Amino acid sequence: MHQWITYSILSLLLTGCGGKGRAGPISNTATANDFTGGSFVDIDIDVGIEAESLDELDLAELRRTTVDCGDLIKLEPSSMLGQLTDPEIRCLHGALREAERQTAKDKISRVLLTDAWAKGDEHRWEGIARRHLEVIDRSDPDMCYKFAYYLASRSPDRMDEAMKWAQIALDNRNRWEGDLHVTRVYALHKLMTRAAVKKWSWLENEHVRTPSEASMTAAAEARNEAKTVAREWLDYARRSGMDETAALQMCETTSGTIDFCSPGIEELGEL
Repeated sequence: MHQWITYSILSLLLTGCGGKGRAGPISNTATANDFTGGSFVDIDIDVGIEAESLDELDLAELRRTTVDCGDLIKLEPSSMLGQLTDPEIRCLHGALREAERQTAKDKISRVLLTDAWAKGDEHRWEGIARRHLEVIDRSDPDMCYKFAYYLASRSPDRMDEAMKWAQIALDNRNRWEGDLHVTRVYALHKLMTRAAVKKWSWLENEHVRTPSEASMTAAAEARNEAKTVAREWLDYARRSGMDETAALQMCETTSGTIDFCSPGIEELGEL
């Protein structure tokens, strides 16, 4: 039974996580395009450093903290091409530590994020992204989504963190509008489901390998979590008119019953 469940889960996981490209880990030995291209979620993170969009205090702090690094507004194009030099990167990290105003921290951090992304430096990008979301600002759903997608491609023990940031992106979904809102929210529900199923598959295998009361409980709890988020994905697909085929398949696989996935009152809710 355990082998059949594991096989079914893995066959679903192989279909991908975000609707674009593969779900497997991204190797440091690959080219930079492997990190920044079609194998990764295609979301641009707005740097948004226009002098006219900043108030005087924010602009003054940006200029003060980055005076030794060069004009941050002029560094932005270089960061988008992954062309910041090591001295510039070190200088900007120092400026980020020195900055006191939230807007200045946000702008400096985004320049560093953009450069790491363009270079395909996943280790540096992950560290900057985590610091940005945990310390500076977590209200940008695009950034939360991108980080969640990245984590979901990693090892199973990181699925809780992937689901955490996917949920935070969902909490801020009202910043998206129209078709973008629908496609992003659908993709986040899909991401959460596949992350939960990946975690469940891992814990099922751990229980088979070294069975115990604790491992059985952990696997059962992971399955319940996967079942819940799969049903939420299916409900959203039905409410929004998006394709429900994969969501229904996931729901039936995780719950083990068609009845749990039948249309019902749970579908009523906001998009």
